[in-house]
Amino acid sequence: MKHLIQVDGVCSAAVLPLLHGGKPGCVHSIFHNGWNIRMGDGLIFIGTTKNGQLPFGIHLEDKQVPKLISMLQQDEEDQMIHYDSDTSSLLFSSFCIKLDPQATYQSGIGPRTEQPESLLHLLNAFATELLIHNQPTGTGISIDHFIECFINEAHATCSVSEQKMMQLINTVRAGNLSQIDEILRYWIGRGKGLTPAGDDILAGMLAVDATAGIFTDTFRLQLSELVEKETLTTDISREYLKYALKRNFSSTVTGVMNALLQRDADSLIKRTRELLLVGHSSGLDTAFGILIGMLIIRRNSNWHKKL
Repeated sequence: MKHLIQVDGVCSAAVLPLLHGGKPGCVHSIFHNGWNIRMGDGLIFIGTTKNGQLPFGIHLEDKQVPKLISMLQQDEEDQMIHYDSDTSSLLFSSFCIKLDPQATYQSGIGPRTEQPESLLHLLNAFATELLIHNQPTGTGISIDHFIECFINEAHATCSVSEQKMMQLINTVRAGNLSQIDEILRYWIGRGKGLTPAGDDILAGMLAVDATAGIFTDTFRLQLSELVEKETLTTDISREYLKYALKRNFSSTVTGVMNALLQRDADSLIKRTRELLLVGHSSGLDTAFGILIGMLIIRRNSNWHKKL
């Protein structure tokens, strides 16, 4: 087979097992900035770094993507995609993507901190960035009003979504299996779009959990069970959650978490603003999830009695 175009791509180390699984792939979905393929039981995004480096991504030069998408749309819809391990190439009908397995990028968050409260040194700075952004989350929660409700425990003035968020916060640390299952089923898949807001919030909370261990084992296991074994949300959102449960995240998320851990205020402002640019409200929802994780640490007297 003669391929008219060969381009170079850089892939996440996390997608190598999918490529080497031996099963052919197919096109799953196409966007302006790239496309998803299904390989085995997982998705791989191929495209630009508009939303950062993705944990299940193969990234190309921006200028190459529109032409490849056009070619992809002209090819047969049911084309089979193969990975040639001898040449480290992903083969499409009319082009191929050359990869370097020795030059992958990492999407994991570093080792868990022994001092969860260390994330709180820049809590005010992080919350301020979200308030300056001055937009409601994808579930209609006003972050300003929610923080006020949380601090003052003024539950009577909370909206339904705010009350459900309070319930989620309470369940993370002290819920039984039935309570955990009920609240997770409320939030998973809640909202519109390819990555519903409820999932983005959970992904942000998972980033804090990966860093500080805020979830109980029961909570984490039930979340994993629902994501892996049930169809409660979109394919793409499910993929993000599957990787987040394995402590793998987009670079826009790891950038924020690293800045928090390093107590680097300037970097935090820059990285938070980059995250807030992702999607329609996806970046904000993820950032809100990170804030929720930090508020859970703040409230836990066993970790930080002075806050």
